[in-house]
Amino acid sequence: MPVKQIMTETDLTNRQAFQAIGILHSSYYYQPKQVTNTLRLLNPQLCQAIIEIVERAPVYGYRKVHAVLRTKGWIVNHKKVLRYLRALNLLQPRKIKGHGYTSPAIVYPECSNSYWEMDLSYVWCGIGQGYLFVIIDGCDRGIPGDNFDERCRAKEAIRALEQGVLRRFGGRVPIGHRLRLRVDRGPQFTSREFKEAAARLGIELEYAGIRCPDDKPYIESFIGKYKVEEVYRHEYRSVSEAKMNWELYRTWYENERVHQSLRYQTPQKVLEQTQKIALAKV
Repeated sequence: MPVKQIMTETDLTNRQAFQAIGILHSSYYYQPKQVTNTLRLLNPQLCQAIIEIVERAPVYGYRKVHAVLRTKGWIVNHKKVLRYLRALNLLQPRKIKGHGYTSPAIVYPECSNSYWEMDLSYVWCGIGQGYLFVIIDGCDRGIPGDNFDERCRAKEAIRALEQGVLRRFGGRVPIGHRLRLRVDRGPQFTSREFKEAAARLGIELEYAGIRCPDDKPYIESFIGKYKVEEVYRHEYRSVSEAKMNWELYRTWYENERVHQSLRYQTPQKVLEQTQKIALAKV
């Protein structure tokens, strides 16, 4: 039965009649809008001006096209320029994003040699540039391995890794001991050689998210301190001089520099304490 007939025969209000037959008030009075062709509503003069700009600079997006139009005397909103470019099929192709990587959780290790972080730092050396691969222990904040060289290949990264395992474990991580190493997605760390070296040494690799420095807080903090406390205070004349100063800084850092996060103890002191605790549990 039509709604109007229900209202006249029963003396119901509109809302009561709609509720009786189970329809919404807005649905009854809905009127579809007339769909018009967008191209017919465009200003032909503005279209021609936009086409001329894009022909001269095909790499321009809507913001740059809008800026050029303003210099030519057009008073137009940037959103309108975007709508025109979309209607004229002149928008720049959108960047196709690659595989998405999730960021791992921050680790708070309770014992040494269970969680390491590794990164690469550039050091200006006057007549060239030096490259420092460095590893930090997330618990004692010591430097298990490092390599300062004139090149930054996967081979140099592997040397730092091998040195760290040699210092802390004597050559290889013992079977049954879990050691995680978190690195970024640089070409040195994602190379087949580096992955094979980590597997050979018994290290479990973890990769940080893309453009996520907070995923490696310990090594990022250390490199910042190294730059402030050592690099920015000197003007190196050669890579060998920068390397020598790095070795001096590393020795001072591990044996004398106190850390607020370590309750004002040195990394070497904390390492000795954690090793004693580990031996006591065996």
